[in-house]
Amino acid sequence: MTEAIKEFFSTYYIQPILDDAGYNPVNTITWALMLGLMVFVLWKILKKLGIVIDKRFIAAVSPYIFVAASLRVMEDADWFLPPISYMLITPLIYFLIFFCCVAILVILRVLSGPNRINDYVVVFGLIGVLWFIANMILLLHNETIVRPWVLFAVIGISGMIMLVIYVVGAKLHAKFLTESQNVSVLTAHLLDASSSYIGIDFLGYHGKHVIEGMIVKYTGSAAGMFLLKLGILIPVLYLLDICFDEQEIELKNLVLLVLITIGLAPAVRNTLRMVFWV
Repeated sequence: MTEAIKEFFSTYYIQPILDDAGYNPVNTITWALMLGLMVFVLWKILKKLGIVIDKRFIAAVSPYIFVAASLRVMEDADWFLPPISYMLITPLIYFLIFFCCVAILVILRVLSGPNRINDYVVVFGLIGVLWFIANMILLLHNETIVRPWVLFAVIGISGMIMLVIYVVGAKLHAKFLTESQNVSVLTAHLLDASSSYIGIDFLGYHGKHVIEGMIVKYTGSAAGMFLLKLGILIPVLYLLDICFDEQEIELKNLVLLVLITIGLAPAVRNTLRMVFWV
């Protein structure tokens, strides 16, 4: 029985991380449940610290998404050896950046006050920006830009689709499709879908997510990711819009932040990886 349990954990959890083999149905469900737990823990921590989860906070957290993605690209380029490299593989890198963000926030919140740090949210965001800039300087110094067109293609494809959605939303007076934070969610996931489409269909990459793999297997293209993303996100954003009132706005904002993160992080990682061809 013990050996069977060890084999189960090794097959579905440990080896996919050690081999950077991606996801399977078992660990996908597990990581999704752990994400929900992390959201709950984060909600409690932020409330305990008295941090308001508003648009400013979401903007301040956003640079850390780019930090995580750029660190992931460094791991793709084989800059790190085990066991450090394992910590930079999804999903462990999410936990790493999560704890870094919480630690920085706690320190800044403690140091905030008169004659000290007046706006800890701005400082928190600035630290993230500087960290990401440092990562990019290292990448540009050590890697060669091979396919710069990928960046423009990913942004162009997702931008055109988002423009159509925004115009349709405005015409139909569907405010949930034109509200800035919802637009950020849709844009993040369209960037992810665009990067997957270009990488898989044109550059020989393969998807590591279960559903993504099924779409490519049965359709021969990753273009179906656009329909999948929009087919899930539009109803979700509509439900968030009608189910949360003003008293629950911070919880709604936290959910939107999580949605932005799980779309933008792989989008930035995929795009940078293709640009540097690592």
